[in-house]
Amino acid sequence: MATTTLHGSLHFPRDRVAAVAGIARARLASAWRNFTTRRELMEMDDRMLKDLGISRAQAHFEANRPIWR
Repeated sequence: MATTTLHGSLHFPRDRVAAVAGIARARLASAWRNFTTRRELMEMDDRMLKDLGISRAQAHFEANRPIWR
């Protein structure tokens, strides 16, 4: 099995490093998607929000949630 050395003495299997990197990329992509869609939600006018079936207060609440949720 191939390994990757970090800080001289720690050895990690490459497939484990790749798996952790994949998880990190997926979480970052999800956080970015949350950030951009929530920003777009706040830019919508009242008519657009009504079409979605949400109030301005609900949009504000959603837009102010942490990006990791």
